[in-house]
Parts: sequence; C-alpha cells; structure tokens
Amino acid sequence: MHPAVQRLEALAHAPLNTTGAQDSMTSSPDNQDQSGRSGHHSKAASAHKPKTDWPSLDPAALYGLPGRIVKAIAPVTEADPVALLIHLLAEFSCIIGWGAHIVLEGAFSLLLFWTVLVGDTSKSRKGTANKRIQRVFGDAIESWTRGAYRGNLSSGEGLVYAVRDPVYKPQAKYEKGKPTGETEEVLVDEGVSDKRLFLVQTEFGSMLKVMGREGNSLSGVIRDAWDGEDLAPMTKGNPIRATNPIIGIVGHVTKEELLRHLNDTEASNGFGNRFAWFAVRRAEHPLPFGGSPDQSTMAPLIEALREAVEFAWTAGKIGLTDEAASEWKAIYPELSEGKPGMVGALLGREEAQVRRLVALYALLDKKAVAEEVHLEAALALWQYAEDSTRWIFGDATGDQVADTILRAVRASGQLTDTEISHLFSGNTSVARLDRAKQSLAVQGLMYAKMEDTGGRSRRVWKPGQKPTP
Repeated sequence: MHPAVQRLEALAHAPLNTTGAQDSMTSSPDNQDQSGRSGHHSKAASAHKPKTDWPSLDPAALYGLPGRIVKAIAPVTEADPVALLIHLLAEFSCIIGWGAHIVLEGAFSLLLFWTVLVGDTSKSRKGTANKRIQRVFGDAIESWTRGAYRGNLSSGEGLVYAVRDPVYKPQAKYEKGKPTGETEEVLVDEGVSDKRLFLVQTEFGSMLKVMGREGNSLSGVIRDAWDGEDLAPMTKGNPIRATNPIIGIVGHVTKEELLRHLNDTEASNGFGNRFAWFAVRRAEHPLPFGGSPDQSTMAPLIEALREAVEFAWTAGKIGLTDEAASEWKAIYPELSEGKPGMVGALLGREEAQVRRLVALYALLDKKAVAEEVHLEAALALWQYAEDSTRWIFGDATGDQVADTILRAVRASGQLTDTEISHLFSGNTSVARLDRAKQSLAVQGLMYAKMEDTGGRSRRVWKPGQKPTP
C-alpha cells in the first residue's frame, strides 16, 4: 500500500492534529456508524475560535464518492488532497446545472459552489489539482467541455457574452426590391445553447485588480451569477443577455496577491462571501515523475461519478431527513451569527454555503434527501474553509485605514494619536482616523490609555484587549 494511502487510513481513526492539512487527510469509510463520525453536533461550541496555524481537514469531509476519488488520486500527485476535493465539488456543482436545487428562506437556490484556492505560486500545485479533476469529469461525461470561455475574466459583458442568449434584430422587409414599411426579427447571433460555464481563474489576483477599476461591471455580474439570476449588464448599444446561466468559478491566487487586491468594498459588498476560501499547499510526498491512478480502481469511480451526475440532472429539490433537519436546526444559529471584520464579511453566507454543500454530498450519494452524514461532511469541509479564511486574513478588518493602524500599533507596541496621524502623512481626516480606532477598540484588537506627560495628557493606543482593572 502506498505510504500516502496508509497515512490516510491510519488518520481516519486518529485524533486530529493542527499542524497541516496533509497530515489529517483521510476518507471516512462509507459505512461509518454514529460512533465513528466526527461529532459536529458540538460544532456550535468550537467552530469560530481564532485560527493562526495551518488548517486541518476533518476526515468526515472526505465522505463517500468524493473521498474515494481523492484517495485514489492522492498517492500519484503532488496536488493537495484539499484542492482535489474542492475542484471536484465545484465542478460537480456546475455540471449538474439546473437539475437540482434547495430552498432557502422560501426561495429557489442553485447548488453552485465557488471557491478560491490560496497557496504559493507554482509550488502549491493548484493547477495540477484542476487538471486531475478535469480529466476525471472528462472521462465520466464525454460531452462536458466546461464551456467555450477561456482566459481570465475582465468584464461583466465578457462573462455574459460567454453564455449569451440568441440575438435577434429587426430588419426592414422588402418586396420586389422595395421596402414594405414592415420589419421582421432576424437571427444575427445564435447565442450559446449550453449555459453551463466552468471557469478556473488561475490569475484570480489579476481579476480582483481589474474589478477595482472605475466602471468595471464584473463584480455585480458575478454576484448575480452566484444567485442564478439572469444576466443583463447595461451596455449601451449592445444589449446582451443571458437567461438561466450556470456559471462555476474556482480561483487560484497567492496569499500576498489576495491581501493586496481584495479591497474592503469587495469583501463587504457580497462578492467575497459568495466564495469559499481554502488554504492549500503541495502534498508531502515528492513525485519527480508524476504518476497515474490505477485504472482498475478509477474505472468504477468514474462510472459512479457519471451515475451521480445523471441522477442530479433530474433530482429536483434536495431536502433533509428528520434527523438531519434536527441537527441543522441546532447548528443554524452559530452559522447565521454575524461576525466582525473582514473574516466576518467573507463568512457572511455560511448557512447558504453549507446547505449547498450538504446537497452536493447527498447527490454524489445519488440521494435527493440529505442525511446526517452529508451534513457532517459539509460542516467538516466548511470548518476547513473557515479556518483557512482566518489563517489567510487574520485580524484584517477590511478597512485599509484600520488595518494600517493595527499593523503599526502591533509593530511598535504603542502609538499616540499624533503618531497614528503621521502614518497617513496628514492625508486622512481626524474623523476618519477616529472611526477606524474606535472600530478596532470595539473588536478588542487595541485599546486606548491616557498618559500624563507633566503637561497636557496624551492618548496612547496599545494592541490587544484592555486589561481588566
């Protein structure tokens, strides 16, 4: 047995560590009973503790067919098993189209699962994971092309064009070479018949940079696409439209690029929390010559994946068993609770993201009613996403002024109001600085202390929570 597989098997029944994702990768046995599950009934008590070390994946996330596929590929690739799993779930959510859905707050909701993989450029093998899973889906569904769009997104109009409706334009009718005064609708663009489009944005940082340009429509169109809305950007002279689009997105970016280009607007306006953020890195075992999974192992998995896709195409509404509904009711308050800062903004759709994941795990089991094990798998994966988000963004608030102040106060140990003003060369108003400082104080990230200077007292800001008297 390959060492990677042995490690996966052993860790299935071992306590989780917190030192690395690869050290805790495993597949839960498909027939695992209640005593072997990961205990997410208690998630509400521990889900949102600050995470500063590398996130660790609960074995429950590798339940069922996704886990078996990852387990088959992991020994022969340097891609992070997390990246393999994420790509599989994301592409599955797109390929099934409108065939399955859930109802949230009385409204129809697609199962699109959008993700961003955050890791070192070239070294974290994000692209390798994409290619591995692309091959699996290509073998399972030969007609699947991921859509015609290639390259990096740069505008909302370009995205809509890739899944556009047919375009008809009125033209004058002629009879014997003379206009009749009547018009007729003539097809000038056949449009795109398959509205499914799966986009792997390997330069996600560049996409964020483009979105920051004044007048760029990409962010708004992307937000509508996640919601399953018809897309119709207001374009003067070229009214393109896309009805019932199915757009899947996976981004690849380094941590440095992400922190540089994801501004506070996109973090807080609903763009950022439509994605799930995952820290990934290269697997521990070096493979200088690569490898291919055993075909006798892969063949039944590919067939099972094909059957799951075909099942999902006609599955309709995905519900919950009574037991799963009870567990969902218990965890819902924690998932739906708002949290401060940039991390809170990026996790603002936790309940919707988890419910989509629950349905995807159920569909991969060819079930239209999700069970407790599917909820537990979804919660386990979401915990990794949440821990990744905290690891990536730390105490970032999403407010560039506040983040600059916090970094400087932590670096120096303390700063006066005057010194904080000097950080911005006097180009930021006193009111703006006060709002940022008070926001940091409310979050317990720094506190103020008055100091006597022998004359006029001064206010000094120090990192952390204010000590108890």
